Amino acid sequence: MPSRKDLLLAALSGALYFLGFVGFGLHPLIWICFVPVLVAFEDKSSKQAIVLGLVFGFVTNLGGYYWVINLIEQFANLHISLATLGYFLLCLYQGFLLTLVLLLVRAAKEHFRIPPVWTLPVAFVGLEKFYPLLFPSFIGNSIYKYELIIQSVDVFGMLGLTMLISLVNGAFFEIIDARIKRRELQRLRLIIPLVLICLFYGYGSVRIEHFKAIARNSPKLRVGMVQTNLGAKDKRLRKEEFMTKHIEMTRTLVRDNPNLDLVVWPESAYNGWILRTDKKQIARLLKGLNVPVILGALTYEKPEPKVFKKYNSAVLVDENGVISDIFDKVVLLAFGETIPGIEIFPFLRKWLKGVSVFDRGTSFEHLNLKPGVNLLPMVCYEDIIPSFVRQMWNEGGPATMLVNITNDSWYGDTHEPLIHLVLASFRSLETRRYMVRSTNTGISAIVDNRGKITRRTKQWTKDTIVFDVPIILTHRPTLYMRFGDVLGWLSGLAIMLGFLIVRLRKYSSRFREQNQTS
Repeated sequence: MPSRKDLLLAALSGALYFLGFVGFGLHPLIWICFVPVLVAFEDKSSKQAIVLGLVFGFVTNLGGYYWVINLIEQFANLHISLATLGYFLLCLYQGFLLTLVLLLVRAAKEHFRIPPVWTLPVAFVGLEKFYPLLFPSFIGNSIYKYELIIQSVDVFGMLGLTMLISLVNGAFFEIIDARIKRRELQRLRLIIPLVLICLFYGYGSVRIEHFKAIARNSPKLRVGMVQTNLGAKDKRLRKEEFMTKHIEMTRTLVRDNPNLDLVVWPESAYNGWILRTDKKQIARLLKGLNVPVILGALTYEKPEPKVFKKYNSAVLVDENGVISDIFDKVVLLAFGETIPGIEIFPFLRKWLKGVSVFDRGTSFEHLNLKPGVNLLPMVCYEDIIPSFVRQMWNEGGPATMLVNITNDSWYGDTHEPLIHLVLASFRSLETRRYMVRSTNTGISAIVDNRGKITRRTKQWTKDTIVFDVPIILTHRPTLYMRFGDVLGWLSGLAIMLGFLIVRLRKYSSRFREQNQTS
């Protein structure tokens, strides 16, 4: 068992991590969050290392996902005791990623004598790429206010920021470790991270001006959003008011801004079911608005007499209220919108009757507002998954604007809506497109093509936004959209190669011992 001091160091690293992340926003801490646990890891056995890694990962997620209890309780209809248990299990599972990162760093030092400054970036980048998280996030999200550094996301993706933050953590560890052991400081371990920071800053300085000019010279689409401040519970308990508020606020918005090109409502804003084949079903409700609307709705179809399919959809209606396009959510939330494995084990429906089960969308086509204006849609937390947006882009073609509709009322008045917004904002950097993000209780926002949140509402307030969104017409994709997470694949390959070399060494050693014995 590790000493109390080492356990405290591991817990300190966890606290530095979640305090430096988006919610608490003490972002300078993220550059040193690995240092205490790396100090604690020195000369530890594999069992001690596992314990320290679990403490680090668990504390990190304990502080970062405190809002999950409210989410599970309301979204999955579970008792608070089960919700709390689910929260702890989630923290353990999500935190195990960091445990594996540290174990890989330890293994590299033990078998190859490579210091953490070089192995931490490889291990962290590889595992952020391949470890399956229920709520995906990246350590790079924490530095969203470092406007010049984050411009590199259009080349390396989020994993480029992971690499840089890991290198800087490794450099600080080198300083501390050299002082503790009273050894000479290895200057190269400080110089390379410093040079990379300068390169990231230099690239950002050039590119940010380039994309400002593109936005300035692009045609504009006047977009409005309504945030009614009515949450998921209100949709059920205040059914009539829920729909009336959306209509009233939209009518006022259109009256005050007669030249609006589009209005965006949040996820599940339409309080009812829409039959997908009935294109004029909601035309009467939207009569008189005379503006296209994107609204969240539950849609359904009956392809066969005994087959009923339901979807969480983004529905585009024209200025006459006629449905012109529908996008169905592809990435469904486990235990909220689907049950893992339900396609293989349909009997799970009987065990978890309180959980809604939707059908998964299969199309990656964009919403076509008018010729030349294609809107890449994302429903709920699809906006925090880079690979999903990249797939939407590559299969649906280049888009001129990103649109996300979501319902963040499940999380209460916590840090989560801000975290969700920041995680989503990086999709604008990857694609170099503006994002329009509409939520029911906040935070609704406009994110520009430099990843900056240029206009936003507050949480749990009634509000509207009108913004002239630049429509980026260039079809040339960014390097990230073309090639994806190259750093992740290279890191994964390096990790596999390291395992292979270790296995071959053990096999060769065993073979020599057998020959000497014989």
